[in-house]
Amino acid sequence: MFMSKASVIDFFRACHSDTKLLEKFEQKNLPEVIFHAKSLGYSFNGEELAEVIGGMETQIITERMGEAIGANSSLWRKMWGKSRLHYVVEELFQAFSEAELKQFLN
Repeated sequence: MFMSKASVIDFFRACHSDTKLLEKFEQKNLPEVIFHAKSLGYSFNGEELAEVIGGMETQIITERMGEAIGANSSLWRKMWGKSRLHYVVEELFQAFSEAELKQFLN
């Protein structure tokens, strides 16, 4: 499981550093993202992807924003007008330092 989570983080890192890669993936549905990511060497499934994203959202909402998780969380407004992947890379992944990402995986 750790390696799969690390693969998710590596995939987000690649999308963050390569806007063409992000653009290529942001219009794909979940099965397509998983399939094409695997062809690039990133090995994770939908459950592992959701676990990493959910963990990041939880940490940002509860620890950084000091809010309860719910329909009125201010984080949700940051996804408006963006693809899901663009939101994840720009609003979630980018919010974590490398040290925090390593800690997050443990």
